[in-house]
Order: sequence, then structure tokens, then C-alpha cells
Amino acid sequence: MEAVILQSSARAARRVVVTVFGAAVLGLGIVLLALPGPGVLVIALGFLILSTEYDWARRRFEYARRKAADLADQAVAKPWSTALSILAALGLVALGIALGTVSALPFSSWWTGGSLIFGGVAALATIVVSLRQAKSAQAARNSAQNR
Repeated sequence: MEAVILQSSARAARRVVVTVFGAAVLGLGIVLLALPGPGVLVIALGFLILSTEYDWARRRFEYARRKAADLADQAVAKPWSTALSILAALGLVALGIALGTVSALPFSSWWTGGSLIFGGVAALATIVVSLRQAKSAQAARNSAQNR
């Protein structure tokens, strides 16, 4: 009997922790939609965390994952958009470093700079993954045409 009570208490505690943490990550993602940063990716991460406990979050995670993938695909759809996306991501990293090191700049701090650096690195990683996926898809199309 005590084991059942302990299990249900542990389950309830886990659900509370997952809910609070998932909601916090989701909130951060919503904030990052307006600020420089990978908002859609962080929202997807928040839904992924919540999906360990809630079915509705699992459905929302799939939608957010597809949306993030679509945005990444759009970023690498054309050479000029890929170049601009890479430059923007590198610009975020550079601005983050500047805000972390130059105290005379407005809003300068490592907190602000670090969030910009994180956003830029996440954007670069997303671009690299999208480029690899596009290259794989192109190779598969070429392979199918050659048969």
C-alpha cells in the first residue's frame, strides 16, 4: 500500500516538475519570437518537454516541429537566402560578443550577449541541418531519375 502511495506521489511530483519546466521553456520561446533568438525552436522544445506528460502537447510539438523545419527549409531554399541567413546568424553572434565585452553599449551584459550568441549558434546549426537535408533530398531525386 505504501509503495502505491509513493509511486503516485512521485508521479504527481514528476508531472508538476515537467509542467513547470515545460511551461517556462515555452514562455521563453514565446519571448524569443519577438527578440533575436530561435523562438520557434525553443517553443518546439517546450512542447517536447510537455509532451512527456500531455497528449495535447505531443500534437502541438509535431506542429511546431514541422513549422521549424519549414522555416529552416525556406532559409536555405535559394543561395541568396542561405547567405543572408548565415550572415544574420553570424551577426547575432558578433553582436552578442560585442554586448558581452563592451560595457558602453546599450543593454550590454553577458546575459544579453549570451542569449544573442545562443540564438546565432542555434540558427547556424539549423541552417547546417537544413542544408544537409536539402542535399540528401537532391541526391535522392537524382538517384531516382537515373534509374
